Amino acid sequence: MALLTEYTEKIDRKKPWKEYPRMQLQRDNYTSLNGIWEYQITRLNQEPQDEEWKEILIPFPVGSLLSGCEHELQPNEVLWYRKQFAYQPSTNSTWLNFEAVDQRCIVYVNGIEAGRHEGGYAPFSLDISGLVKYQNTLMVKVRDESDKGIYAYGKQRIEHGGMWYTPTAGIWQSVWLEDLPPHAIYDIKITPDYDNESVVLDFAGDFKQIAITIGADGEVVHRGMTTDTHYIAPIPNMHAWSPEDPFLYDLYVQSEDDIIKSYFGMRKYSVGRDSDGNIRFCLNNEPYFFSGLLDQGYISDGLVTFPCDEAIVDELTKIKEMGFNMLRKHIKVECRRWYYHCDRLGILVMQDMPSGGDFDFTNMGILPTIGLRKQNDHNNKKLGRTSEKEKEMYYHELDEMLDNLYNSTSIFAWVPFNEGWGQFDAKEVTKHILDYDESRLVDSASGWHDQGCGDFLSVHNYFFNYKTKKDKYERIPILSEFGGYAYLESNHAEVNKLYGYKKMNDLVEWNEEIIALYEDMIIANLPRGLAGCIYTQVSDVEDECNGLFTMDRKITKMDVRKMRRLHERLYRSVKK
Repeated sequence: MALLTEYTEKIDRKKPWKEYPRMQLQRDNYTSLNGIWEYQITRLNQEPQDEEWKEILIPFPVGSLLSGCEHELQPNEVLWYRKQFAYQPSTNSTWLNFEAVDQRCIVYVNGIEAGRHEGGYAPFSLDISGLVKYQNTLMVKVRDESDKGIYAYGKQRIEHGGMWYTPTAGIWQSVWLEDLPPHAIYDIKITPDYDNESVVLDFAGDFKQIAITIGADGEVVHRGMTTDTHYIAPIPNMHAWSPEDPFLYDLYVQSEDDIIKSYFGMRKYSVGRDSDGNIRFCLNNEPYFFSGLLDQGYISDGLVTFPCDEAIVDELTKIKEMGFNMLRKHIKVECRRWYYHCDRLGILVMQDMPSGGDFDFTNMGILPTIGLRKQNDHNNKKLGRTSEKEKEMYYHELDEMLDNLYNSTSIFAWVPFNEGWGQFDAKEVTKHILDYDESRLVDSASGWHDQGCGDFLSVHNYFFNYKTKKDKYERIPILSEFGGYAYLESNHAEVNKLYGYKKMNDLVEWNEEIIALYEDMIIANLPRGLAGCIYTQVSDVEDECNGLFTMDRKITKMDVRKMRRLHERLYRSVKK
């Protein structure tokens, strides 16, 4: 049975995902290459054949219903793409942008190699100025070894089922062209300095001077000019950002011949104490309790790719209506527009690094579940990543993620490792992250195999009574995964058998059990200093039927009003 969303029929096959992809570095010129492409799949060392090309819809990945190709790419196969397009070359430079290609690719423009990229979760750009013409042929050669290689793969697995999901491959986010002038602004790094009521701006580009304009509610709050790449702008009468008031400032930057638009929010993430002396997560220097959901980012028709921008907005809006103020983006990186919508709607984000390495179910599942949760992570083969090549690729993909998402207002914490999966040298990795980004917190080892570092005492608990404990390292105690109660909504799932941690056959009972769980596990632990919680999960995903939404997003299983009232009571109970 094809499990379609309500958005499936709304997709414009000529121009899917036509929105500008990069909201914190926007220009007026933008040419989307999304739409009908051609593809074929060959064996290794084979070239594509003229008679074998078939249609595929970009930006949806191979393996998904929306792409038109539900084939599951194997490690011994090569995925080829071809797109023919007309373009008016300008006197400026032309850049070809890919929001994400899984896992590694070579890009050819008019038969000439334009560049390569490794890693399936980060955008990349290629200067094709000397290659682009009026009539063009773009080809992309892709290899994706899923869980059999050295790259991050998240929850995708060739042998999938249960907690493992259908593997996707290839282009899975927007492809687009943009012309840049000679004095272009290539990048901006935006760091709010909440305590000093200013914003720190770092620029990269070929300009000699730039003008900076910051606006709020249509009014200019700052104007300045600099010949430097580093600039500090004061923000008078600062308006803070929070989930309850997600206020964003407009930022305009102009060089000799380039104008870009961006935005930022003034917020601060830190560790502090409440009035009882309990260690708390603090937002804008005040203790703040976050109640969130584990968000895998899978949907029935596009799998890892939402069918459209509207689908993202609708989902995030419904999550807010239930009273949740936070999401943990679980071992996946989304398109940049997803984070833009979290910024503007007001949803805190804890961002996982997509997992990789071998998964040992005994050491990462069974033993930690029964309480054996502490292993040394230095050269530990049981944790699935010991070769230097694997570690180098981890750092490469980690750095790409940090660079890509640094400007996001809503991201308050990075999660380098989940449940020991592929974990190595967590102390060194945590230091590496904080050396790059000291404005955010780090949950070094979510779940177990804690090395006593980072900012959180991060516990996963699905099967036992839970009591918040004091941490000898004085970190923020959070229940970073719990719940996972399963209920199967017939005709809105791809399975006929329940998979989850506690299974129920009655929707009313399922709702009542979840509310009771919050009473017993969350509200009861507030006096003990519990500082945040993350319920599993946003939606059903294939075999997993433990979501608040069905996988096709047509049914909201959770009673929205009951959950909102629970959150109102929960937030009132938190000590400030």
